[in-house]
Amino acid sequence: MGACSTCQRALSGRKGGGRTSIAVFARFRMRASDFVRQTVSDLTQALPTLELQTEDRLYGEPWLGHQLLDDQGPAITRPVTSQKRVRISHDGRRIVLGFDCGFVEAMVLNRLLERRIVSLEGQRLPRGFRYAGTGRLDLEAYLVQPDPIGALGELVGMVKAAGGEPEFAQGFLEHFRQRLRRSMRQALPLRHAVWTTGVCAADTIVGTATKTHLVDSSVWGGPVIKAGQAVRFDRQSDGRYQYQVRDKSYVVSLDEITTRYSVEKSAQAWEIVHEGLATRYPGQASRLRKRLLALGIDRWLDWEFQQEDLVELLLKPNGAVAAWEQGCGKSRLAAGLILLSGVKHGLIVVEARLIAEMGAELEQVMPASDVQVIQSPEDLVRLGRINLIAYERLRMPVDRQASRRITYAHRLRRRIGLLVADEGERLSNPASDQSRALWQLSAKRRYILTGSPIANYPRDIFGLIAFTGGDGTAAQPYGYRRGYLEANWLASVQHAERGIDRFRSDFVVLEWVTWEFAESLQDGAKREVPKIGNLPRYRQMLAPHVKRRLVCEPDVARYIRIEQPTVEIVETSWDPAHLSLYLSTADEFAQWYREIRKDGRPNNLIAILARIRAVHFAANYPQHGVDGVGGLAQLTSKQRAVIERLEAIAGEGKQAILFAENPGVVNLIASQLKAKGVETVPFHGGIPIAKRVADKDKRFVGGNATGLLCTKASGRAGYNLPNADYVLFYDRSWTWRIEYQAMRRALRWNRKGQLKVVYFHLPGSIDTYQDQMVAHKRDAMEAGLDWATPELEDEAFLHMDTLLDEFVDDLAKLHGREARDQRELLKEAA
Repeated sequence: MGACSTCQRALSGRKGGGRTSIAVFARFRMRASDFVRQTVSDLTQALPTLELQTEDRLYGEPWLGHQLLDDQGPAITRPVTSQKRVRISHDGRRIVLGFDCGFVEAMVLNRLLERRIVSLEGQRLPRGFRYAGTGRLDLEAYLVQPDPIGALGELVGMVKAAGGEPEFAQGFLEHFRQRLRRSMRQALPLRHAVWTTGVCAADTIVGTATKTHLVDSSVWGGPVIKAGQAVRFDRQSDGRYQYQVRDKSYVVSLDEITTRYSVEKSAQAWEIVHEGLATRYPGQASRLRKRLLALGIDRWLDWEFQQEDLVELLLKPNGAVAAWEQGCGKSRLAAGLILLSGVKHGLIVVEARLIAEMGAELEQVMPASDVQVIQSPEDLVRLGRINLIAYERLRMPVDRQASRRITYAHRLRRRIGLLVADEGERLSNPASDQSRALWQLSAKRRYILTGSPIANYPRDIFGLIAFTGGDGTAAQPYGYRRGYLEANWLASVQHAERGIDRFRSDFVVLEWVTWEFAESLQDGAKREVPKIGNLPRYRQMLAPHVKRRLVCEPDVARYIRIEQPTVEIVETSWDPAHLSLYLSTADEFAQWYREIRKDGRPNNLIAILARIRAVHFAANYPQHGVDGVGGLAQLTSKQRAVIERLEAIAGEGKQAILFAENPGVVNLIASQLKAKGVETVPFHGGIPIAKRVADKDKRFVGGNATGLLCTKASGRAGYNLPNADYVLFYDRSWTWRIEYQAMRRALRWNRKGQLKVVYFHLPGSIDTYQDQMVAHKRDAMEAGLDWATPELEDEAFLHMDTLLDEFVDDLAKLHGREARDQRELLKEAA
């Protein structure tokens, strides 16, 4: 009866003509025929009884939300004055129309916005897209057109056709042309040298298709090139290649050719795949070089490639990612960017533990008085030319008692002309507090310095290029908070995609995913394979925004010569008691994981990570103990192997850095080595920063200690340790970047001798899974960023439960037993 009265009120409350449909649902129905479908024409008659199966729960007054009907009052309240003038101005990227007459306003807006739109089935419109013509009021939608000025003229024509008399606000056209020039420059690829096939210089290439594919995937029923078909490509003046299919010409990049075709290769060589901005804008580049010399920057930024990159990066109007490999001099580049740009206030943001390191590096090239370290509210009053602040302080409240919302970033907002984010891969998650703080600064120009811009998965670059290159712009169309910008937005945005959705479909390889992850590409559970979905497009996306330098490329190798390290993997046999504890923990995880997947329960990411952490503890620090399983009192075979290797290195009179995940492992190994008379320096978060850095410098760098025992979180970044002869990894990481950065601490330009890198594994353990994970992530990163040929593209990616099963199966075969019996025997071995 309550539902019927609600329907009666809704129908009687309807205003105007038209038709209203109301659907009422119950929790269930007793028979398939239990439904009522009826047309109501007389509102004075009682509605039929619905016989609903209701719940004994109380709800508030129901509210019917309208998608296409808004009865909240008139949208236009301006009086009718017969003045037809329409002023076209802008607020940021948004086109703003000014009216003097309400009737003209209604006619023009109805013509431009056309109609209300809602998401189609399976679609999610970008935020704020309510009308089909929303794109016509976005300046960036004009910049992405083949003829931006002509497209703007069409907007003027539409206003005239609606009865308005358009006029541009003072300075609007100048702003539009300037924005167009800046957008074109921001979209131009940066100079990039890659080690590739040697075909780049060829005027004609003949390739054999490796797979059957469509010539143009955007055209339904278009021509197909079959596997094994030979195609001839002719080089064009812009560096791309033209070919013909069915008497029609198509143009592709060299990257697309080498990805889809097998081509005859000459000797591999370093080739320039993009000429860069200095070639396109020689006059502006020349003026920057003269200013560089006049300021004396060349005296401390003295390598030629450093000066070339400094100039090219400043030719970018918005910013870029300086992805120099470690050892190329990123700290000095940060100072050079601020000084050469001529901004009044520049800001360098670093990790808190590296403030002293960065300050010492800057003092080598300029007086200490020229660098201001922001450490208190008083430092915010008067900024210097170069300012230094920690990420942690940037998001910290200035005065907690007065307001927890007023942070250092809030007080610095719009005061920074050029921002440099050191180790800026933390921007891979734009929703983190540190990323929000950097975005809040609203700096005019933004640069990120990092040797590993792809921190983990290929998607991690998204946040970096959105921050430096633009968020859903003509130069960088993938919007993180906006839609994926396309030229058809001027026609209608009905089929517009969120930038996150388009990025995920183009580049992210997933087996399954929760809606929470699909929403942001950060939170929520998923099963992701570390591969790039569309490699040529991925490289094309990165080209305008990432300035990559490798120490082995010719321009850098003139100044830096680093011998490639030797790599050794040491597998240590399991102790029976340790294997029993590990299998019990790993089996518990595998069984729990299969159950939640089988039952279709939502994935609790925190619970998954906690259980994986327990598996990691069982393998690498069983002395800590695992809930429900127990702990191990003795040293493991891996721990004994690491201790013996460090003792042997000390006997050779050499030095080693050991990296481990847990500070407990560091302390355990340090105590064992101390008992053997081997001096080492523990380096982890449990020791105050000032003390551990002082011990490192005094005892390891300048003293007699033969080992620096670090946790990866404390020692993997920011420190130069070329005196180390060995880098030992006690356990593995989930992320390639962590191991890469840790290894690069010793692989510096001024080191002597070849570095030896040693990994310690327990066979079939989580070490094996992490090793595979790191290898696939490294393969994807090198393919996308450095144009390397993917080596693991066709290899199956095995997940942890699969590897665990294979390990037990192998042991069972070795002993001639069934896998299930072998597993139980191993658990009971202790």
